[in-house]
Order: sequence, then structure tokens, then C-alpha cells
Amino acid sequence: MKKMGTNKLVMMAMFAALIFLGTYIHIEIPIGGGVSMVHLGTTVIFIVAVLIGEKAALPAAIGSALMDALTPAFALWIIPTFIIKGATGYVAGKVAFMNGKEGKSTIQNIIGFILGGIVSLLGYFVVNWAIFKGWQGAVTSLLTSITTTAIGIVIAIPLSMALKSVTKGFIEKLN
Repeated sequence: MKKMGTNKLVMMAMFAALIFLGTYIHIEIPIGGGVSMVHLGTTVIFIVAVLIGEKAALPAAIGSALMDALTPAFALWIIPTFIIKGATGYVAGKVAFMNGKEGKSTIQNIIGFILGGIVSLLGYFVVNWAIFKGWQGAVTSLLTSITTTAIGIVIAIPLSMALKSVTKGFIEKLN
């Protein structure tokens, strides 16, 4: 196993912290006997995916699950969130970096955001349906998930491309 250098470790921790903050600042919506939310954590996951590719899985999983761990209403979601948001970051980053594009293709990034968003939507839908809220609650919760994903895509498109050009070379050196 390859060791992670200090600079890379700090970068991954910073991204996890930003994803945590984007998720922690949220609007809770009571749904089907539970709580759902709209937040900007997915937006940050998409931006990180454009910056570091599939490695976005780790900060996405940690930052999102940490938010659940520190918020009593979402504590039961720690493990599902770790898996779902990790997969979201992985898919969005993998697509953004495909064919040597390294997050520099707006079209490819948008496709990555959409596919990563679908992973998130399906993951939360299945877990809501099977474990937490049943069919009706899962369908109702899907509305907040779609809103969060749509907001994430709309904001991440211009912001990720701007950050990609500003950080040009810097983040690649850390990878």
C-alpha cells in the first residue's frame, strides 16, 4: 500500500472538512416520520471530484459521514452515507478524469456530476425504502435529494471549472 504524504493528507482532510461544512449547513425538512435535508455538501463533492478525480471518494465519504455522526437526527445514517457519498465522489471523479481529461472537460464533468448524482439518489432511495421510511417515505425523500443534487450540479459546473484553472498545477503536484 502506498503511503500518503503529509501534503496529500492535509489536502484530503481539507476537502473532507469542506464537504462536512457544506453538508452541516443545511435545511432540515420533516418527511415520512423522519428528517431529510437540502444542503451544499454534494456541490462540494462534485467540485472536489473535478480537482482530484476518483480520489474524491475518501473525503466525500468522511466529510459526509462525519456530519451525520455529529447530528443526532442523522446518526443512523453514518454507514449508509459513508458508502453512498463515497461512491458519489468516486463516480463523479472517475468520469471527470476519464480519457485523460483530468477534470478539464465541462461536458465530461457534467456527465460525471449527473452519474454521481444518480448514484447518490439511488443509494439514498434504496436505504430509505429498505430500512428507514418504506416506499412512500423513500419517494417523498427523493424530492429533497433531487433538489440537493440539482443545486449541486448547477453550482459546481462554473465553480469547479474556475477552481480547476486557479489551482492549475498546484493540486496535481499533491496527487
